[in-house]
Amino acid sequence: MSASRLGKQISFLREIEKLKGVLRVNRTVDGRFENSAEHSWHVALMALLLEEHASNRIDMLRVVKLLLIHDLVEIDAGDTWLYETDQDSKAEAEKQAAYRLYSLLPESQKDEYIKLWDEFETRSSEEAKFASVIDGIQPLLNHVVTGKIEDGVIPLEKVRSKKAYISQFSPKLWVLVEELIEESVNKGLYE
Repeated sequence: MSASRLGKQISFLREIEKLKGVLRVNRTVDGRFENSAEHSWHVALMALLLEEHASNRIDMLRVVKLLLIHDLVEIDAGDTWLYETDQDSKAEAEKQAAYRLYSLLPESQKDEYIKLWDEFETRSSEEAKFASVIDGIQPLLNHVVTGKIEDGVIPLEKVRSKKAYISQFSPKLWVLVEELIEESVNKGLYE
């Protein structure tokens, strides 16, 4: 394909096909590992459905963009489980991946997508805060629905600590988080 704008866009689309092969620690209801593309679809739909619970007025197209592009970096960096201890090397690997992947796009889209990715990572807008809330809730919902956690039981205080930002960004949805956490405790997934 040529180096035209369309050619660059198609090259990017070919590359992001690889997201379907990035496996996450979470399981699906049929027991297999969830892939990152499935996670992206799920959080985008969750955001649309839960928009009314956002603390502030938000641009939902921007939220969906943030949710659909923020994990594309996992094509290069892989998925790092939230409860792993080495989160510092994850940040650098994801930054390098963002620049490589989004550089496949035409310049204007490259700049937009890098800015969107950075906005999500830094939670620097109301849209990014809402997107991060949704991204944080999805695994909690996944644990309750599947009743499975790959690496045994997660310490309850670790879950609360990692998800505490949700209470600040969305007090309404924090109530849901508390319910999901309690349900996982009752199922023996968190202790």
